[in-house]
Amino acid sequence: MLRKLSVSVGLVLMASMVAADTPGRHPRYLHARTDLRIAQNLLRVDEEPNVKRELRVVAEDIERAIREIDRAAVLDAKDLEDHPHHDADLDRPGRFRKAMALLDAARADIGREEDNPRAIGWRNAAYRHIDYAKEHLRRAARNLRMDRELGF
Repeated sequence: MLRKLSVSVGLVLMASMVAADTPGRHPRYLHARTDLRIAQNLLRVDEEPNVKRELRVVAEDIERAIREIDRAAVLDAKDLEDHPHHDADLDRPGRFRKAMALLDAARADIGREEDNPRAIGWRNAAYRHIDYAKEHLRRAARNLRMDRELGF
């Protein structure tokens, strides 16, 4: 009887250890977070003041979206340590296009059905911040295009 008890206690302990190491069901939070961090890094370029001002707002909105995703991801026991690298060889318009594609991908990743009701508010807040970032990135691109047309 004692042997059976110790075996079943051992199995319960092993099962709980495995469950603790298993990430949550939503890997899309990590994908979205990585995409946002790469987009943020791509936009760290020296620009004219009018473009730089918009890019600063984009970076702030991306950071806010990442914080909201982090809050939702914590509920799914995600490991939030990521250090993405990016392609530094892109030209400025290429960086803007790549950053916009990453923002779109991040939004799509978190846009799937959420089965954790506590995470829905954070996900929706992340949506808003991503949308704000996209709008300011569009403004930065327009400003950059105007600057180039005017010879700056």
